[in-house]
Amino acid sequence: MRDDTNNVFYYNEEKLSFIIDYLKLDVKDIADVFGTKSNYISKLRDQMHNTLKPMHLHAFSHAFNVPYRIFEDRNINSSEKIRAVLEAKEASDNKTIFKKNEQLIKDIQGDWYAYFYPSNRFANVYCIKTTITKNAEVIDANNNVGKLLIGKNQSMIVKEAFNSKNLISIIFDNHQVAYNMFHFSLVSKRNHVNREMLNFGFFSRKEIEPDLAKEILGEKKYLQLKMQCDFVERISEYVEVIG
Repeated sequence: MRDDTNNVFYYNEEKLSFIIDYLKLDVKDIADVFGTKSNYISKLRDQMHNTLKPMHLHAFSHAFNVPYRIFEDRNINSSEKIRAVLEAKEASDNKTIFKKNEQLIKDIQGDWYAYFYPSNRFANVYCIKTTITKNAEVIDANNNVGKLLIGKNQSMIVKEAFNSKNLISIIFDNHQVAYNMFHFSLVSKRNHVNREMLNFGFFSRKEIEPDLAKEILGEKKYLQLKMQCDFVERISEYVEVIG
């Protein structure tokens, strides 16, 4: 059932197998998304029991930009219909950087708890509750508001700080959202200091005890980079030289 004729599919394993061949996907990449080994994916392609879990299908759809409705809609049951959906998706994606992704919105809307290390070296792990709406609007417990911008493989949350009006950007991989805990990179201004800082942290659907969050994060020195004042001064000095 993997040639280019109009085959009829009855199971999600068949649909998955057709998509892998049609998009020329690497089985190893799919295994990484599923958290399994490559031979598992190869065996899975030959099964016809609808044993694929929704969590795996969501992750696959996010990772490879495949509309989840292919697996959800029983009327999309042939290679011709799947090709039509994939081609329409590709044509739409080519028109813009940021895209509509109803499945990602469905998976990510609601409350999340963000964990990362604050700029203050005397403070412990920081946690802030963040809410994402079905309209891709974002607000956190500090009244910082913003928007979710969805890309093909990664997405970005851009917020404006309530007090300073500086921007806060958070970038994450789309396919990890389905697992209800995923890492992100965060760029913001340091508190009370007008210099940028890069943080790595994670979002969790459930609130986690600080000690456990710290254990998940690991050592602070590997998860945070602060812009040094000397760097800004060197730029200023060079600007003065070139006039």
